[in-house]
Amino acid sequence: MKAIIDRFEDNNLAVLELDDQPGNMLTVSVDELPNNACQGDVLYYQDGSWIRAEEETAQRHTDINDLFNSLLAHDEDTATE
Repeated sequence: MKAIIDRFEDNNLAVLELDDQPGNMLTVSVDELPNNACQGDVLYYQDGSWIRAEEETAQRHTDINDLFNSLLAHDEDTATE
């Protein structure tokens, strides 16, 4: 099962968005996640525990930054017209 960490809540819980269907959420204890888990990380549930997908998480962060930068560039282009 693949999931992305959507957010952390005050009561030591993490909300994960499951990859099987958009909007399908799962709430788990933060203690079940890897120690280095952060919002936006890609996780896989394997052999009874959550594993952080290092390369997939890094690629996802790069894609999001690229999209954000393209939106900023588009705003700057529009503002100068």
